[in-house]
Amino acid sequence: MRKKTPTVFVSGLFHETHTFLAERTGLGSFRELALHHGPEILACNEGNGTPMDGFLAFAREAGWEVTPGIQMAAMPSGMAEDAVYDYFREHFFAALDVHWQQVDAVYLVLHGAMVCENTADVEGRLLEELQFFFSLRGKQVPVVAVLDLHANVSQKMIDNSTCLYGYRENPHTDAREAAVTAAAFLQEILEQPGVRQVFHATPYIAPPAGQGTAADPMRALLRRAAAVEAANPQLLCINVWAGFAYADIPDCGFSFSCCTRGPAAEAAAWLAALEQELKAHLQPAYPYEHTLESVLAIPGLMAPVLLIEASDNIGGGTPGDGTGILAPLLATGETGIVAILNDPKAVQDCIHLGIGATGTFTIGGKTDRFHGDPVTFTATVSNLTDGCFELENKNSHLASITGAFVNMGPCAVIRNTQATVLLTTYKTPPMDLGQLRSQGIVPETAQFIIVKAAVSHKQAYDPIAGAAFYIDSPGLCTSNLRRLPYRHIGHKRIGPDAAET
Repeated sequence: MRKKTPTVFVSGLFHETHTFLAERTGLGSFRELALHHGPEILACNEGNGTPMDGFLAFAREAGWEVTPGIQMAAMPSGMAEDAVYDYFREHFFAALDVHWQQVDAVYLVLHGAMVCENTADVEGRLLEELQFFFSLRGKQVPVVAVLDLHANVSQKMIDNSTCLYGYRENPHTDAREAAVTAAAFLQEILEQPGVRQVFHATPYIAPPAGQGTAADPMRALLRRAAAVEAANPQLLCINVWAGFAYADIPDCGFSFSCCTRGPAAEAAAWLAALEQELKAHLQPAYPYEHTLESVLAIPGLMAPVLLIEASDNIGGGTPGDGTGILAPLLATGETGIVAILNDPKAVQDCIHLGIGATGTFTIGGKTDRFHGDPVTFTATVSNLTDGCFELENKNSHLASITGAFVNMGPCAVIRNTQATVLLTTYKTPPMDLGQLRSQGIVPETAQFIIVKAAVSHKQAYDPIAGAAFYIDSPGLCTSNLRRLPYRHIGHKRIGPDAAET
């Protein structure tokens, strides 16, 4: 007979991996954001608005005994070093080995699009090794995980878990809520076992800019999935996995899964119908990008004008120091420009000069040659801070990654008659206006704001925008996926004509 109070082992591994970047992501990047062992997971997450906080809140309300293992998270970036997964694996299974006899279930906070140097499907490998761990000990427990909407889900992930559940919103305003829902499914499965998962991969890969849930195809897909869920009480959930386009792996792209108590064939038919829905609404997944010149030629634009630099989408892993819009915009002589660049070297130069000093700085374009060249910028240092701020919106997309408190590292603001530039030490996605306001910048007064994002900025920036345009600019988060040197995606389809192929 099952114990009245379940013991749930919880851990987290969260990284969205951009495999086309030359950089490697090591343990240091995880230490900067989150690397917690045992009870540290509880102390560092409760009340911070993250998915882990959502799980802990549910567990506390349900009266579960929570056994924490290890939690690791880093900002989206280049290929993770093998040492990262080796470290996680060592500590995860060491902690589980101590407690496995008491454990009734495992709950994981994962991203779903992590890639290591020699492991294309990190989450699939982890789940497979977890099942092997319990099989060696003659024990079976349910394994439930909450994943990011942009997960590149694999059959291996499905085969080695009991229920996967993904965010429903992009921007990810529901990340904590999704974790609570996943925990509720775990409770239901503990009380009534007997669920199965069904998976359906598709050949379609779309850029992040085409995956906002307020527009098609995601809007149509989620509406259809919700209708099927509502009409079929045996269904726990249907997931629409948008995928992460910048992972050059076989499992990249759109897929669907469900967890059900009903027949597998029936579930498979629902998922196949979702692929047809995707195909019917695929065109908006490949959004049009304007040239900067064409936008500047539009008369009577209301300010602030958002110039969306999806090609240097920090939330997609790029370095955040791209100058592909800033450089030509400065060259036009336009004024009222606000930009954010991740440039630790320039920050140190500003600190050396001090507030009120004027200097000529070389800003941006330092990471690689894919995101523009450095810009020479003569300006006055108007502010220096430690770069820490609290989110204005505790349910923002950024909370799903960092929690409610964000550390950009030492920051500097430099200004001249044309532009105000916030320089950061740690790249920070523009998902909350507190990022600017905490540094003394009032975004509403800008004429142009360069936004290094694809969709995640919309909740914060759209309400203040007079107009917004996606700009075709250089960078490895380009929305034109045909510019990228894919080698491992097989016969996947990556262009606006994909549905016709």
